[in-house]
Amino acid sequence: MSNLLFLCNLVWFLACVLLLFIHKRKERDEVTALIGEIKRLSSRQGSVTRILFADHKDPAFQKIDSLLSTSADGPEYIVVIDAPAWLIAAREKKWARHEAIDARMLASTSKSGVIVTRGGKYAVYDEAAAYLAYTSS
Repeated sequence: MSNLLFLCNLVWFLACVLLLFIHKRKERDEVTALIGEIKRLSSRQGSVTRILFADHKDPAFQKIDSLLSTSADGPEYIVVIDAPAWLIAAREKKWARHEAIDARMLASTSKSGVIVTRGGKYAVYDEAAAYLAYTSS
Protein backbone atom coordinates (compact mmCIF):
# COMPACT_ATOMS: atom_id res chain seq x y z
CA MET A 1 0.00 0.00 0.00
CA SER A 2 2.79 2.42 0.84
CA ASN A 3 4.50 1.63 -2.48
CA LEU A 4 1.31 2.54 -4.33
CA LEU A 5 1.04 5.80 -2.39
CA PHE A 6 4.68 6.59 -3.13
CA LEU A 7 4.15 5.86 -6.82
CA CYS A 8 1.05 8.10 -6.96
CA ASN A 9 2.91 10.93 -5.23
CA LEU A 10 5.86 10.52 -7.60
CA VAL A 11 3.60 10.64 -10.66
CA TRP A 12 1.81 13.70 -9.26
CA PHE A 13 5.13 15.44 -8.55
CA LEU A 14 6.47 14.71 -12.04
CA ALA A 15 3.23 15.96 -13.63
CA CYS A 16 3.49 19.22 -11.66
CA VAL A 17 7.14 19.68 -12.66
CA LEU A 18 6.25 19.06 -16.31
CA LEU A 19 3.39 21.58 -16.20
CA LEU A 20 5.65 24.16 -14.57
CA PHE A 21 8.31 23.58 -17.23
CA ILE A 22 5.75 23.98 -20.04
CA HIS A 23 4.37 27.17 -18.46
CA LYS A 24 7.83 28.74 -18.05
CA ARG A 25 8.83 27.83 -21.60
CA LYS A 26 5.62 29.36 -22.99
CA GLU A 27 6.17 32.54 -20.94
CA ARG A 28 9.79 32.76 -22.14
CA ASP A 29 8.74 32.35 -25.77
CA GLU A 30 6.07 35.07 -25.40
CA VAL A 31 8.51 37.54 -23.82
CA THR A 32 11.17 36.78 -26.43
CA ALA A 33 8.66 37.37 -29.24
CA LEU A 34 7.51 40.61 -27.58
CA ILE A 35 11.12 41.84 -27.27
CA GLY A 36 11.73 41.03 -30.92
CA GLU A 37 8.58 42.86 -31.99
CA ILE A 38 9.46 45.94 -29.94
CA LYS A 39 13.03 46.04 -31.23
CA ARG A 40 11.73 45.69 -34.79
CA LEU A 41 9.47 48.73 -34.25
CA SER A 42 12.23 50.71 -32.57
CA SER A 43 14.63 53.01 -34.37
CA ARG A 44 17.29 52.30 -31.71
CA GLN A 45 17.34 48.53 -32.19
CA GLY A 46 20.81 47.72 -30.97
CA SER A 47 21.53 50.46 -28.48
CA VAL A 48 18.61 50.12 -26.07
CA THR A 49 18.52 47.16 -23.73
CA ARG A 50 15.72 48.35 -21.43
CA ILE A 51 12.04 48.22 -22.32
CA LEU A 52 9.59 49.95 -20.01
CA PHE A 53 5.82 49.44 -20.13
CA ALA A 54 3.71 52.37 -18.96
CA ASP A 55 -0.03 52.96 -18.82
CA HIS A 56 -1.20 56.57 -18.51
CA LYS A 57 -4.04 55.39 -16.23
CA ASP A 58 -1.62 53.83 -13.75
CA PRO A 59 -1.18 55.86 -10.54
CA ALA A 60 2.61 55.47 -10.85
CA PHE A 61 2.65 57.07 -14.32
CA GLN A 62 3.38 60.56 -12.95
CA LYS A 63 6.42 59.27 -11.09
CA ILE A 64 7.59 57.32 -14.17
CA ASP A 65 7.09 60.45 -16.29
CA SER A 66 9.10 62.66 -13.95
CA LEU A 67 11.91 60.10 -13.61
CA LEU A 68 12.19 59.66 -17.38
CA SER A 69 12.13 63.44 -17.87
CA THR A 70 14.84 64.23 -15.34
CA SER A 71 17.27 61.34 -15.77
CA ALA A 72 20.03 62.99 -17.78
CA ASP A 73 22.75 60.39 -17.32
CA GLY A 74 20.76 57.20 -16.73
CA PRO A 75 20.19 54.42 -19.24
CA GLU A 76 18.05 54.86 -22.33
CA TYR A 77 14.67 53.15 -22.54
CA ILE A 78 12.20 52.08 -25.14
CA VAL A 79 8.92 53.08 -23.50
CA VAL A 80 5.85 51.14 -24.62
CA ILE A 81 3.10 53.52 -23.58
CA ASP A 82 -0.61 52.86 -23.49
CA ALA A 83 -2.05 56.35 -23.94
CA PRO A 84 -3.83 58.57 -26.46
CA ALA A 85 -1.81 59.63 -29.51
CA TRP A 86 -1.48 63.26 -28.35
CA LEU A 87 0.03 62.16 -25.01
CA ILE A 88 2.48 59.84 -26.75
CA ALA A 89 3.57 62.67 -29.06
CA ALA A 90 4.03 65.01 -26.08
CA ARG A 91 6.06 62.42 -24.18
CA GLU A 92 8.30 61.77 -27.20
CA LYS A 93 9.27 65.45 -27.10
CA LYS A 94 9.65 65.50 -23.32
CA TRP A 95 11.64 62.26 -23.11
CA ALA A 96 14.41 63.25 -25.52
CA ARG A 97 16.73 60.38 -24.56
CA HIS A 98 14.06 57.70 -24.70
CA GLU A 99 11.89 56.33 -27.49
CA ALA A 100 8.13 56.04 -27.06
CA ILE A 101 6.19 53.33 -28.87
CA ASP A 102 2.41 53.20 -28.95
CA ALA A 103 1.22 50.03 -27.20
CA ARG A 104 -1.54 49.63 -29.78
CA MET A 105 1.13 48.82 -32.39
CA LEU A 106 1.96 45.58 -30.56
CA ALA A 107 0.04 42.34 -30.81
CA SER A 108 0.04 41.78 -27.04
CA THR A 109 0.68 44.39 -24.39
CA SER A 110 -0.26 42.49 -21.28
CA LYS A 111 3.19 43.06 -19.78
CA SER A 112 3.97 45.68 -17.20
CA GLY A 113 7.16 46.81 -15.57
CA VAL A 114 10.62 46.75 -17.13
CA ILE A 115 12.36 44.15 -19.28
CA VAL A 116 16.16 44.35 -19.27
CA THR A 117 17.92 42.37 -22.00
CA ARG A 118 21.52 41.18 -21.69
CA GLY A 119 23.13 39.07 -24.38
CA GLY A 120 20.03 37.18 -25.48
CA LYS A 121 18.72 36.75 -21.93
CA TYR A 122 16.28 38.98 -20.10
CA ALA A 123 15.13 39.94 -16.64
CA VAL A 124 11.65 41.25 -15.82
CA TYR A 125 11.06 43.78 -13.04
CA ASP A 126 7.42 44.32 -12.13
CA GLU A 127 7.61 47.75 -10.50
CA ALA A 128 8.67 50.21 -13.19
CA ALA A 129 8.65 53.30 -10.98
CA ALA A 130 10.75 51.62 -8.29
CA TYR A 131 13.19 50.28 -10.88
CA LEU A 132 13.57 53.73 -12.43
CA ALA A 133 14.10 55.35 -9.04
CA TYR A 134 16.73 52.74 -8.15
CA THR A 135 18.68 52.99 -11.42
CA SER A 136 18.55 56.79 -11.68
CA SER A 137 19.99 57.43 -8.21
